[in-house]
Parts: sequence; structure tokens; C-alpha cells
Amino acid sequence: MIEEYGDLLDSYDLSYWELDLDLKVVYANSRMKEVFGDIVGKSCSDVVVCLQDECSNCPIGQVLAGKPRTAGESMARTWKGESKWISHSVLPLVDENGLITGVRGIIVDITGCQKRQDWWKHSEHHYRNLIEEVPDVIFSLDAFGNFTFVNNQIESLLGYRVETMLKTPFQGYVAPDHVERVGTLLTLTPESIWDEEIAIVAADGSRKITRVRCKGLYDDTGSILEIEGVMRDRTLHKSLEKELKASKSALIEKIKIIDDLYEHIVQSGKYKAIEEHTAEVAHELRQPLAIVGGFARRLERQISSENKPDLERQRQYLAIIISEIQRLEKILDRLVDFTKRNAVAKRPVDPNELIEYIIDITQSRMAEKSLDLVVNLGSEVGEMPIDPGRFQQLVLNLVTNAIDASPVDGKIHLTTGIAIPSDKALKAGHFGGPGFFEMKIRNHGPAIPPEALKNVFNPFFTTKQHGTGLGLTVCKKIVEDHSGTISVKSDDHGTVFTIWLPLTDVAVNGK
Repeated sequence: MIEEYGDLLDSYDLSYWELDLDLKVVYANSRMKEVFGDIVGKSCSDVVVCLQDECSNCPIGQVLAGKPRTAGESMARTWKGESKWISHSVLPLVDENGLITGVRGIIVDITGCQKRQDWWKHSEHHYRNLIEEVPDVIFSLDAFGNFTFVNNQIESLLGYRVETMLKTPFQGYVAPDHVERVGTLLTLTPESIWDEEIAIVAADGSRKITRVRCKGLYDDTGSILEIEGVMRDRTLHKSLEKELKASKSALIEKIKIIDDLYEHIVQSGKYKAIEEHTAEVAHELRQPLAIVGGFARRLERQISSENKPDLERQRQYLAIIISEIQRLEKILDRLVDFTKRNAVAKRPVDPNELIEYIIDITQSRMAEKSLDLVVNLGSEVGEMPIDPGRFQQLVLNLVTNAIDASPVDGKIHLTTGIAIPSDKALKAGHFGGPGFFEMKIRNHGPAIPPEALKNVFNPFFTTKQHGTGLGLTVCKKIVEDHSGTISVKSDDHGTVFTIWLPLTDVAVNGK
């Protein structure tokens, strides 16, 4: 009977043995002998060499202690020296009086199963680490479009907690104007990929632009079981892309202005006025253009990179680009002003009223430096022939220059009145009229060195760290277009600009 039972277990590739109370092997089937050798008559410990401290919890010992049936798993070594994981089920052997005479057991080699289980646990651990570390959102949807899984990146992207999103529809997070795009998601065909750029509404109501790629899993009938997808944040990318495009358009427009400006200078025959300053012009324009180009290329590489975007660095690049374009705009504005030779459109205007307007619009700049503006506008000044727009530009340039030159908490004096030139000046031919409107603007900043003072009205000369050096050149041209004169004096008490404009429409030297 025992042999028949052992043969039956052989057919199922199971090892069977019986032991007496002294733990001596009294029977082993063929499969048991194949694995552990000729073991009849040997003790249990000679047959199965446990590689773990299992004796205290040995299934055989537990049955002999009175348990009706036990089972356990352990690492063992065969007679060939091989290490194997075994599952050992043990039952008691009893006589007709119900007394235990020994034990019988079935041993199953579970080495392959254990290895697969260990591999699965290891793979699952690495898989979970992977999907939690990637910068993208990884998710799964059921056949109805509801979330069945989403990694923690969703919280930083949209502000929703993972547990609140499970079993909720993906479509419910899509911006209303993009819902129609999601309609095709649940109709994916095998081997096809759903790839769309869609807007998602975050928990705080903000709009996030994302790129979503999905692929379906199907059963044998072709019915969709699950959809697996990846969501990547493209919000900053789209914003920077838009701003970079706008910056590029602005830059192209500025270059066009430079081309038009050059054409105007050549055609008008006035290129000689700035030909000696060509190198300075090229330097002034090349520097911001080079900076813009360099940072635009860096920004483009950042945007195109598949790595997690460095938002702070991209903001810095964009701020530098915008700043340099603004500097370029100022250079171009000054160049345009410098080359304009439009005839002045004079009409009777009270210059004091135009000055008061400029004072009003520069109050905020003066307040930033806590400057005190002392104004004394002569009541004897009435209407005189001037171009209002050009005159206001003249006053604005000089006031701005005085603000820049003044120390914090300093003073600026602005006075106007009527001036009568001396006989010496009249005889020298410097003036073409008996009376002039006089305007003085004084700041109490540092003195301008004598060598610099001689060049303050020259194009592209400047003592400032930033600037084109065209502001005072434009002032001189406006004054001369009004047949007037402008002069400057500077000492330790400050710098004063004096403007004289004729009270009547009489050209200088009778021209």
C-alpha cells in the first residue's frame, strides 16, 4: 500500500517519505531518492540539510509534538549539493490504537516559484520607484475613462491628491474648450497612439497646457480593457515659446528700423554727420543683439530639452532678453531722433506752459531720488514761435539728464525769463534778434571734467555707464532748428545748461 501511494506521488513529480519516532527514514519513493539520494535508514538531518535555523519550527517536530498537520517552507541542500527552496507538508503516522508511530511527508521543489516571486517583488519595487521619480505624470484609465492609477507627480502639476482622482473621469479635468479633443480617447484602435496637446484645469482654477500620449490594452476580442498614458506639463514651454516668438518679431522689427535708418541717412546725404561714429554705433547695437541672440539660443535649448525644465533659469534668460530689447529700443529711438531733419512746425505758444507739463510727468522720477525741484518761470515770458512737440522733447531730455546727474536728496533749479544779448555778442553775429527766451537748468551733481565738457554735444559721447550719448546731441539739434543756442558750464557746485531761443521768427545769421 505504501509503495502504491509512493508510486502515485511519483507520477505527480512529488517527493514522499516516512520517518519513525527516532526520525529515521523508513520509506522514500523514487522521486525522493532521485532528489536526496538513497536515504532509507538515514536520519532526517542527514537527508534534508536546512540552510536556515528552522529546527525549532520544523514541521516534523511540530507533528510529533501533537499537531495534526503542519507545513512550512525552507531552504535545503540536496545530496548533490544543490540549494533548493522546498515546501514540506507533514502528517502523523498512527497505529490501530491511535498512537503516533512516526510521520509522513510530501516535499515539493518550489525553487522556481520562489525565484519568480523574488524577481516580481524586485521588479515591482523598481517599477514603483521609477514611476514616482520621473518628472511626467503616469496614469491608467479604465474602459470608461476613469482614473485607476496616477503617480504622485499629478499633485505638483494640478494640485489634486492622488486618492481624490481615482475613479474620477479624466474628461472632468479637461478645459471646456478642449473637451471635444478627448472624445476620441476611448475609441483607440490596437497599435494606435493617442497624442494630443490639451488644457487641463488645476485645483486652483489655473489652466495648464499638457501633452498627453496614451495607448490602449485590449482583450482577445479587441475590446479595450485599459488605457495607459503619460502627461507632460507644457505650460511654461508654451508661454516661453510665445514670448520668445514675440521677442524675435520685435528684434526683426528693430533690425528693419536700422535698415530703414541707414537708407534714410544715405539718401538724405547726411551720412557724413555720423560717419566718424560708425564704430560706436556698431558697438552699441551689436552688444544687445549678441546678448539677446545668446540667451535666446540657451532658452530654446532649455525649452526643447526632454529634461525637467529649470523654471528659474528660464525666467532669468527671458528677463535678460527683454531688458536687452528695451535697451536696443532706446538706442534706436535716439538714433531716429538724431537723424530726423524734419522742418520745425512753429506756432505761437507759451513755453512756460509746456515746461509745466514736463515737470508734472517727471515728478515720480524725482520722488524716487527725493529730489527738490526749484522752479522760477518768468512772468514776462509770453507766446513765441516754437514747435511744441520738439520743445517739450528738449525740456524732457534736459530734465531727465539733471535727474540722472543729481545725488539723492539733491536739488534741481529750473528758471526762465527774457534775455537781452550784449552789444559784443550782437556785433560778433551770434544772434539775429534783440531779445531771447532764456531757460536754465542746474543740477548739483559732480562736475563734468573739462575734456568731457567739450564733447557733451557730440554724437555717441556719454559719461554714463548706460546710454547712447545722443540725448544732448538731440537737444542741440532742436535748439539749432529753432535758430537758438545751447551752452553748458560745470564746476564743483554742479552743472547748468542754458538755452536761448529767439522771441521772433528770425533765423540765425539771417538765414
